[in-house]
Amino acid sequence: MTYKKSRFNVEIDKLQDGRILLYNTYSGIFGIMDVKTQGMFFNVENIDITCINDEELRKNIDIMLQSGYIIDIEKDELATLKIERDKFRHPQNSMNLTIAPTLQCNMCCPYCFEDKKDIVMSSDIQDKLFNFVETHFAAYPTIKKLSVQWYGGEPLMEKDVIYNLSEKFIKFCEEKGATYSASMITNGALLDGETAKRLSEDCKVNYVQITMDGMKENHNKRRILVSGEDSFEIIMKNIEESKDYLSISVRVNVDKTNNEDIMVLTKYFLEEKGWTDNPIIYLAPVEEFTENCLVGESSCLDGEQFAEIDIECVRAIHAVNRNSIAHKFFPRRKSVFCSGEGMNHYVVDPEGYTYTCYVNIGEEKNRLGHIDKPFVINTEYGKWLTTDIPKDCEPCEYLPMCMGGCGFHRINGDGSPKCFKTFYTYKDILKLAHEDYVAQKK
Repeated sequence: MTYKKSRFNVEIDKLQDGRILLYNTYSGIFGIMDVKTQGMFFNVENIDITCINDEELRKNIDIMLQSGYIIDIEKDELATLKIERDKFRHPQNSMNLTIAPTLQCNMCCPYCFEDKKDIVMSSDIQDKLFNFVETHFAAYPTIKKLSVQWYGGEPLMEKDVIYNLSEKFIKFCEEKGATYSASMITNGALLDGETAKRLSEDCKVNYVQITMDGMKENHNKRRILVSGEDSFEIIMKNIEESKDYLSISVRVNVDKTNNEDIMVLTKYFLEEKGWTDNPIIYLAPVEEFTENCLVGESSCLDGEQFAEIDIECVRAIHAVNRNSIAHKFFPRRKSVFCSGEGMNHYVVDPEGYTYTCYVNIGEEKNRLGHIDKPFVINTEYGKWLTTDIPKDCEPCEYLPMCMGGCGFHRINGDGSPKCFKTFYTYKDILKLAHEDYVAQKK
């Protein structure tokens, strides 16, 4: 039988003794290949493997086959990936909702892409949203999971909406024998301990994302409470009160105006606060999504700049608590970049209008329809449901990890892909994974 090298192999590093660190972005397998095996691996298309009698090489061939480093010469990996992507885009067993109880916000952050509107989800729209879920479960009897993400605006400005809908959704799923899960994106200013406890116990919210953008001075310039209060101290207090009830990720939005503050904040979390496991801190580059964002492209970091800060943060977390970061060593393969490119996923605004992407929320031109009207695939929805992997991305060995990148940029741009800046961190993270492996063996 004849084999070939996978198109998704990435050489991460070459060690001093000649061994190489090899990662396959499709299988997610990270391995160390010795010099002897490399001789066969790099020439595998010209070798009849069945004629190899060396027992060690035969064993390594089996490992490479299982790891996806070498594959049947007839296999079309790109076609396989595209077929899997198409299948994943149309799930029959789950429904995902991103719900904004309000588009109001108690903050006015300069890089926010949303157009704030004084709209709150009425009891009538809440009832219609519940009926919308019932209708979907009836149309797709195979649905066995309902996932909800609370979003905004600031969702906790309308806690009663969250409490009311959560109660209905949970009871409905219990009656249908379906599982229910919930998460939330919040600025954290209203997430006190009592609220966190109720969200966890009564609403089945098990994860929240909160944003901190540096130490007090920098954070308060960027995460600005309308009331004028010190948002840094309020959010820090709320995290302390909430972390026993919720799994918390602290997202730090990074650009050229706060990049020098990031490691100070990281060390503050790890050393002064002692938060080495929950909450966990992670970095995200500021991107210019819409014209509502007041941060221009000139203030955004490029990929290499972001990667340098990101790996320093990851290393700092790893140094104090290996277990909190080790599970994130290996980049995760994606069947599709985000669920917005598929069916049974809806972003719902307070008036009941639906969208594919949370960036579009509140924009009339990007609406898919309304929860109270018959379902149709309009032009906007068609754009998202028929997106394909860009031709420019097809030769890329990293394709399984991004699947062409964010659909928003392609659909609202010229169709060209925009590589995510976290792409530049992959190799450094995998090098750290190898260092960790060596240290664990000692």
